[in-house]
Amino acid sequence: MSITKRNLSILRSYYFLLGVGGGFLSPFLALFFKQQGLSGTQIGLLSTFAGLAALIAAPIWGRLSDAASKPRRLLQFELLASACLMLVLSQQAAFGLIAVIVVLDAFLNAGSSPSSDALALAVLSKVQSGFGSVRLFASLGWAITAFVSGWLSERFGLIVAFVGYAIGYISGSGSVGLIRLSSKNTATQTGERPKRSLRQSTRLVLSDPRLRRLALALGIFLFMMYGLRSFEGLYLKQLGAGEAIVGLMSTIGATIELPGMLWADRLVRRYGAVRLLRYSFLLEAVRLTGVLLVPSVPTLVIMRVVGGFSFSWYVVAVFTFIIEAAPERQVTTTLALFNVTLASFIRMIAAPISGFIFDQVGGYWLYALGAIGSLVAWVVMKTLKSEK
Repeated sequence: MSITKRNLSILRSYYFLLGVGGGFLSPFLALFFKQQGLSGTQIGLLSTFAGLAALIAAPIWGRLSDAASKPRRLLQFELLASACLMLVLSQQAAFGLIAVIVVLDAFLNAGSSPSSDALALAVLSKVQSGFGSVRLFASLGWAITAFVSGWLSERFGLIVAFVGYAIGYISGSGSVGLIRLSSKNTATQTGERPKRSLRQSTRLVLSDPRLRRLALALGIFLFMMYGLRSFEGLYLKQLGAGEAIVGLMSTIGATIELPGMLWADRLVRRYGAVRLLRYSFLLEAVRLTGVLLVPSVPTLVIMRVVGGFSFSWYVVAVFTFIIEAAPERQVTTTLALFNVTLASFIRMIAAPISGFIFDQVGGYWLYALGAIGSLVAWVVMKTLKSEK
């Protein structure tokens, strides 16, 4: 096997392991906080604190990765740190200690997403494969473990979710070290040593009107969707579902993402990133409207199938858009600004608001907010012309 094909295989394994870790824990984190006695407002505050930490840390990690000769070492550290912190979090019950650990994890782990995507770009630049063909392996790992985690958690407690997360991230950190890229090649793909300051890099990114318009659309969409993504598991519990059903919901969505990601690769080549992103927003609005019309567990399960496709299109379209529009030698920094900094800023604002809404009126109206946000984001992207 050539080194190029070997790197691609390891990269796919790496994304699979990230999906394993995320599938074990992410669908059940809000349930853990609720189990520890936290209110919806307190859960929202945790997200606000974490968002502030990531807001500060993401561009710093991104710039360090752009400047580093071996950025994979930073990525490995971030993954190991997150695994250890989540194991510690599983043993906490006091809100103050939980908040400290959540903030520390957000700060140390803020660069892992853009660094992972930049690593994928470096490997994919040598092969004829799209990002969706790699990203689908994260969905595969999620699909396999989310339902299993829910089933095991019902029998042995939510500690299972934290252990599974740690195993996935520690294994993922090890797999990153197996990828072989020359320092020069990695720097070329993920950004050579920049001489600009962080402020200059940020200004350079935001000087592009396309990226400003993308930031507006994503900001609206993420703000209106935040509460739904944070509290859907609790809403399912209100409708009478158990942990196994919560896990099954995640498994269904992730399973649909497997063909969805490959389809997204073809669609983005045919129609361009702008049009595909518009399609994803419109499809998401349709999905959420379906839940509003018939709010039940079966409806949520069916609509999660639709959500698997809309999410796949969203991920591939945003990644492609940013890669095409990012300033030269600022790829990781741009990915960090959009995927972490912007998301964290929105998280700070939306988390306490959505937590308050959930406490006052429940999860139903969060679907209405999500549908409105999806439609507004679609309108914003309509003002951008597709490049194809």
